[in-house]
Amino acid sequence: MIASKKKVPVTTHLYESQVIMLNKIAKELQVTKAVLFRTAIEELLKKYEDKQLNIGIK
Repeated sequence: MIASKKKVPVTTHLYESQVIMLNKIAKELQVTKAVLFRTAIEELLKKYEDKQLNIGIK
């Protein structure tokens, strides 16, 4: 996990269909899209950490 816990804004572009599905999931789970994004990013970082990539996420 990355040492800093400071949240910073990030801008990204998604396909409309992805946003629609993301909204449905967020509503069903009663969480914000930001929570879903942070969860997804954690899983992505774990995936690449498992591959032992030398990108500073160990």
